[in-house]
Amino acid sequence: MKTIITFEHSYLTAADFNDGQDFDWLIEQNFDVFRIERKQQQWQLKVRHYIGVIGLPSGGQVEILPKLAQAQITHADEVAQTRQWVQQMLTAVWQALLPKSLPNLANQRLINPLAPNPPPINHSLSLSEWLQAYFWQGFAQYVPNQQYQQFEQNQLYLQGKLLIKQQLQHNCHQPHKFYHQSENFVMDTAGNRLVKTTIERVIGSMASSPLSSPLLPQWQAVDIVARDLYDILFSQALQELTALPSLLAQRNYTFISFCYALLTLQQASSQGQFLTPTWLVNMPFAFEKWVGRKIQQQFAAQNFELVEQKRQPLTVQQGLTIKPDIWLKSADKLIIADVKWKKTATFNDISLADMYQLLTYASEFDADEAWLIVPTLSTQLLAQPIEFCQPKKTRFYLIPFAVRQGCLNLFY
Repeated sequence: MKTIITFEHSYLTAADFNDGQDFDWLIEQNFDVFRIERKQQQWQLKVRHYIGVIGLPSGGQVEILPKLAQAQITHADEVAQTRQWVQQMLTAVWQALLPKSLPNLANQRLINPLAPNPPPINHSLSLSEWLQAYFWQGFAQYVPNQQYQQFEQNQLYLQGKLLIKQQLQHNCHQPHKFYHQSENFVMDTAGNRLVKTTIERVIGSMASSPLSSPLLPQWQAVDIVARDLYDILFSQALQELTALPSLLAQRNYTFISFCYALLTLQQASSQGQFLTPTWLVNMPFAFEKWVGRKIQQQFAAQNFELVEQKRQPLTVQQGLTIKPDIWLKSADKLIIADVKWKKTATFNDISLADMYQLLTYASEFDADEAWLIVPTLSTQLLAQPIEFCQPKKTRFYLIPFAVRQGCLNLFY
């Protein structure tokens, strides 16, 4: 199975595909990840700010990776290095990729569950291979939820409780039969259906060979569900967890949520169909969430409170609000941060729109510091103060986030 590896901002043409029908199919789907352009009398697909995997009708895949410019590096080395830090990022932020309309039960009973233990970072794995390894590692720790179910049967032998009324009604002329009720554990629960559906629709269809972790026979009785039932199924799965011991409920919730994320991040074609395994993540959103998680870790010992997307009223008449990406407060300092997934290595790279936005945040929140956080591959680039022609109460900084190390390059 051939994997076509491409990056943000790059172009795909029919010449990149062994099977030209794959390219035609991609154009027809009108996925959000691509912008269709026509240049030099040929159709092209420009890759937008997404990462992920798209399965092709021929059985191949398109792997889309984020792009940070590097000088004097081979394509193979760039792919390997990018895969390494992307795996770190997805491990940290997968839970933030869940739909925002999670049932309240998740927030009330299962607050901030740990992420599944990720497989070792392996830059030789494609995104689809890494997702499969991540899934099967979590699956090995998952305890399938089972429930008692009552069955009424009329058989030649007695098993369980004899139902007298039904026995007299049905078996007056066949005393050799017994109308009885029995209870058995069944695997066909909402949580297990969500897991089985993920295997069938995402993980199994990504594999280039038969499943590396074949399911045990009891999973054959578990049904998969239609795509429009994912939300309902997840709500039912959360309800089932309330009957489990706390530690088991936490562990199962973690894995079930991961399955739900994999399912809901699939993108339909323009016809609303899911013909191939497709798993796409908006890169600016993922980067913003990654930065938030890492800031929380870096400042954990300094008694800072962190709020993402904190709303602040801006106007009275229109009811407009503003919400900076990061609101970070200690007893004596308030920091506002705006996170941008764009190349901003120097002050000359800062757009006027981004500067206006940061100034507005700083003014409206009366912040002590305002940070513009941008990605970097460098470990040497440190935070730099932004100097204005007119004095400002707020101190402004351009803060690099080192993606390979997954941390802010601060000045303190």
